[in-house]
Order: sequence, then structure tokens, then C-alpha cells
Amino acid sequence: AEQQQLLMSADQSDLEWNAARQSLMQSVAERYFDLAVAQESLRVLQQQKQAVERLATEMRDRFQLGATPITDTHESEARLASVQAQVLYAEMEVETRKNILADTTGLSPEQLFALLPQRVSEELMQTPLEQWISEAESGNFDIRMKAIAGDLARQEARKFTLESSVKLDAIAQAGRDYISGSGDFGSASNAQTSGMVGVQVSVPLFTGGYRSAREEEALRLADKADAEMALARQQVAQSIRATWLNLKAGSGRVQALTQALEASRLRLDATTLGHQVGDRTTLDVINAENDVASAELALTQAKVNQVLNQIRLAALAGKLDESVLTVFNRDMLAGN
Repeated sequence: AEQQQLLMSADQSDLEWNAARQSLMQSVAERYFDLAVAQESLRVLQQQKQAVERLATEMRDRFQLGATPITDTHESEARLASVQAQVLYAEMEVETRKNILADTTGLSPEQLFALLPQRVSEELMQTPLEQWISEAESGNFDIRMKAIAGDLARQEARKFTLESSVKLDAIAQAGRDYISGSGDFGSASNAQTSGMVGVQVSVPLFTGGYRSAREEEALRLADKADAEMALARQQVAQSIRATWLNLKAGSGRVQALTQALEASRLRLDATTLGHQVGDRTTLDVINAENDVASAELALTQAKVNQVLNQIRLAALAGKLDESVLTVFNRDMLAGN
């Protein structure tokens, strides 16, 4: 039993190391994309700020010429102040995300710049849901560690059963006695050599209830570990279902948001043209600019969520490694 426990403990240590390694990969990926989204948000806001600045300058010039009312100038300047405040917050958010990623990776914040996925690989999404659940039951590190915990407790209980209490030992003994001396009748000596080889059986007749109590304790710990393993399986299966369904829905969401962004840009072009000929107000142009910015950020976040959900899915199944991350690195480098 003790030998089995040592082997199981070694396996458990390996699982703990692999689980920690996988958790670090997932954490770095999440913080990397947090920085990427923050950088994209800053870029979009800076772009929006430049557009609103041009609009505000145009409105001031046209007001001075008497071509537009003062309300257009006020609306553009109010929107410019709002965007400027958002840019300042976005700059602070980028620095915060850089520092968080730097703390995780050990790299300098000045060295960090995150790329966004221009296209999202769907390799992991091709695997059916039931196959993911099956692979997680055998590969999830938390489930496997709880299974070993139950086996360790059962091996501990075996150490205190009556069968395990009986000990059979091989014993051997050798000796030699030598006596010599002299007296009135002369000198004399005597030598004696003895040897013994045998076996010794030890059977504990009574231990005061100690062994039975320890056995019962270990069995209850095994039951506890089994219950925790069953709960872990249920929770992992639920998480996989939710993540897999989010992935399936996310594909449609990315397509819809791509179309929404294209429509928002066309609307902005039409609104800008309408404003130039007097059919649209300054507020209409500002709202159209805001819609384009919101659509760009929503699409970016949807793509990032698709990548992160695939990483989470691989982690739940115990399959997250460098090969999985390489797929997403390839997509990001290809797009940039």
C-alpha cells in the first residue's frame, strides 16, 4: 500500500504541475487580450476624437460665416469634450493592462504590444460537444487529481486492515563465543558457534480500536474525494456546454457585427454628405460617428471572446498547450 501511495503521490504532483502550467497559459492569454482590447479602444477613440475635432472646427468656421446656428457649435464642442475624457480614461486603461501583463510575464511594460485576431480559427469548434465532455472526463486535471485523492485514501485504509496488519519477516542470527584461561591444572579454552535462519509472523491481537478507527477515517475520506470528483465532473461538463454554446453563438455574432459595422460606416458616409447639403444636423453626424466606434469595438470584443472561449474549452479538457496557442498566434500574425 505504501508503494502504491508513493507512486500515486508522484502522479498527483505531476498533475498539479501541469494544471498550474495550463492555468498560467490561460491567464497570460486573457491578460494579453485585455491589453489588445484596451489598445484597440484607445485607437478607435483617438480616431473618433480627430473626426469630432475636424467637425468642431468646421462648425466654428461656418458659424462665424453665419452658415450654421450656434447650437451646432455647442453640440460638436460638447461631444469633443466627452471624447477627450474617454481618450484619457482609455490611455490609463492601456497602461494598467500593460502593467498587469508585465507582472504576469516578467517583461517590461514598454516592450508589450498586443495584436488582435483579424480572423478567428475554428479548428476547436469542429469537435462535437459530447466528444469535448468525454475528453474532459479523462483529461481535466481537477477531475484527475480528485480521483487520485480517492485512491490514496483507499490505499491508506488498506494499511489498517487485518490482512495488512499481519507481518511476515525473515530473520537470521549468527554468534560465536570463545572462552580461554589457565589454572592450577593448566590452560584451557572453549569455542562455540551458533546460527539461526527463520521466519517471524506478527499478528496484532488488540490495538484499542486505533487501527479500525484509522481505517474508517480513511474510507470516509475516500468517500469525500469520490463525491468531490463527481461534483467536479458535473461542473466541468456544465462549463464545457456553456463555453461550446457560446462559441457556436459567437460565430453568428461575429458575422452579424461585421455586417453592422459595414452598415454603420455607410450610414456615416450618407449622414456626412447629408450634413454638407443641409439635410442632416451636426448631432446626426456625431451620433453616426459614435455608432461606428461602438460597432468597431463590439466586433473586436466578439472576436477576442471567440479566441478566449476556445482557449477555455481546451483548458477544461486538459488540452491547452503550446500547439493550441500557436494556432491563434498564426492567425494574429497573418492578419497583421
